[in-house]
Amino acid sequence: MSADRVRAGLPRVVDVTWRVDVTLCTSDAREVMRPSVTLRLRLDDGSEKTFECGLEKFHQLREATATMLNEMEWASRDVAAVKEIGARAQARWDKVKAEANASGG
Repeated sequence: MSADRVRAGLPRVVDVTWRVDVTLCTSDAREVMRPSVTLRLRLDDGSEKTFECGLEKFHQLREATATMLNEMEWASRDVAAVKEIGARAQARWDKVKAEANASGG
C-alpha cells in the first residue's frame, strides 16, 4: 500500500499556532503558576483542532514526535537502500537476458 493511499483518509496539518499560558490566580492554589501549552492545528480539510496540555504532557508529546521523526528518517534511508539494491539486481538481470539473446539462447 502506498503512502498516498494511507494519507488519503487523513487530513494533513497545514499550520500550527501555539501559546504558553500561566495561571496567576485561581481558587485552587495547586493550579497557580502551573504552565499549560495550547496548540491549534489547522488542517487541509479546513477544520481546526485545538488542545491544551500541561507542561509534562507537552514534553511527552515533543519527545514522541522527535522519536517518530527519527524513525521516519531511518525508514526512508532503508527504503532508498532497498531501491538501490533492486535497481542493481534489475540491471544484472537485464544484462543476463541480453547476453542470452545475443548467444541465441
